[in-house]
Amino acid sequence: MSFPEKAGIFITGFLLFAVIAKEIIGLIADFILAPLFGMRVKGVSFFGLAFNLQNNKWVASKHKATALIQHDVRFDDRKPFEEYDEKKSQALQLTTTVIKLLAAAAICFACRGFFVKDKKSPLDILVISFALGMILQALTSLGIFLYTNLVLMKRLSGYINTLLSRLRKGEDLAALNLQPVEMLPYDNPTNAEKILYYQVYMAHLAACDRYEDMRGPSHQAMDYIMNHDYFSQETLAYYWLIFFFSEVEPNEGNAKSLLTKLGDIIRNDKDSNARRVLAYYMFNIQHNPERAEALVTEGFAALNTSHCLPTERELERKLLTKLNQRINDHKHGINVNSDVQ
Repeated sequence: MSFPEKAGIFITGFLLFAVIAKEIIGLIADFILAPLFGMRVKGVSFFGLAFNLQNNKWVASKHKATALIQHDVRFDDRKPFEEYDEKKSQALQLTTTVIKLLAAAAICFACRGFFVKDKKSPLDILVISFALGMILQALTSLGIFLYTNLVLMKRLSGYINTLLSRLRKGEDLAALNLQPVEMLPYDNPTNAEKILYYQVYMAHLAACDRYEDMRGPSHQAMDYIMNHDYFSQETLAYYWLIFFFSEVEPNEGNAKSLLTKLGDIIRNDKDSNARRVLAYYMFNIQHNPERAEALVTEGFAALNTSHCLPTERELERKLLTKLNQRINDHKHGINVNSDVQ
């Protein structure tokens, strides 16, 4: 067996199989343990297929294929918002990290015989590389946990958590008095932090009718999002970008590119924000007022069933009402112009 063949086998076990195994272990652990910490697995995505929990039912969707296995753990919205505790989220993260470390140690112990063989077959190389890869993945998970909670929580990520906590306690989106990320006192925020902040910032701007202020952050977010695979944690950013490129700065190419990456996820999402985003897209980009009206109706209906904060519900009602009026004006032959153009 040549060196390139051995290297290929080693890389397959060390990276591919180990990464997949680590994600599966984390997924199983979160499914079992998350309810104990007031959390819940709300979405699972792998290789272009996604399953999202909607109204206690799992809904399958397709999105642009990726080589990633992802799952999304969030606060259990069946419980009162005031019961959410960030410390429980951190405890769950630590618990799953420890489980990954123990699993990696157990795998290495079980495979110890393969390490001492004099002549190693392709299977031996694969097993050894997989075991070593599991150690690396487990240590990486530990490093991410420590970096997130000891470093990032003192940066923009911690500020975002504070904002979410204020909203859960009943503060209005419009009252947050948010600033562009460049004006915040946090040096060198990561792109991942920026995109998380963008999701809150856009909602704040919409609540304050500050549509012009959406332009800068939206173009920055678009450049970032379109240069990597779809991450389920960024779904809301996709929604706000589609809204922006449908309503504030209509751009059919950008809106369609975002929809292509999302695939069926937004179309199968029955929450009011997804219905509202598609309604604006249908009205402004596809020029289909009949479909837009149907989506607005679905959006209003979803307000009564969606598990969201009161201030989010009022924002969705406001945006749906605004578009509904424009659709009615269109039906009666009144000149319709976007409020933000």
